[in-house]
Amino acid sequence: MKHEMIAKRYVQSLVGVLDSTSLDNTSELFTLLATAFSDDKFIQIMNSNDIATSAKTALILGMVANAQSSDINNLIKLLGENGRLPLIPAIAKELKRQISDIKRVYSGTIYSSSTMDQSSIDGIARDLGNKMGATISLAFAPSATNGVRIVVDGLNVEIDFSKSRLNAQITEHILKAI
Repeated sequence: MKHEMIAKRYVQSLVGVLDSTSLDNTSELFTLLATAFSDDKFIQIMNSNDIATSAKTALILGMVANAQSSDINNLIKLLGENGRLPLIPAIAKELKRQISDIKRVYSGTIYSSSTMDQSSIDGIARDLGNKMGATISLAFAPSATNGVRIVVDGLNVEIDFSKSRLNAQITEHILKAI
């Protein structure tokens, strides 16, 4: 939780300084950097007390050299000076979230036990996006639950249609009507 709060401050500074295109490029770059943090050898290097912080910073600067961005280089140097290089994955995640909020473009997942064709998924995404005032893309994921569940994390939306819940509600409605 603490990492997310600190990462949010860095991202807010980036959002205030960079234009839309630069933000997108920075997000892609930090996403690529974040994947390096899933490699055991890389993590071992970053957590090693035997390797100087300046060498760790130089390693990451070498990874982003192709971007030729003084803003990115300065941010990496700042993270290194403050011992916050391990925040890079949290910064990547927060940067994606902030860009989604700015552009109102979100992605989510449909969980269902039965397969769905892409046109149905796209229709649900379009209708949900119209309701929420955003552009939403949905991906299908098989699930063992007997129903349909839609989750869009960036909007904090979760919709669940299960047969057992629907049957319970119909039964309750019929009993009230009697």
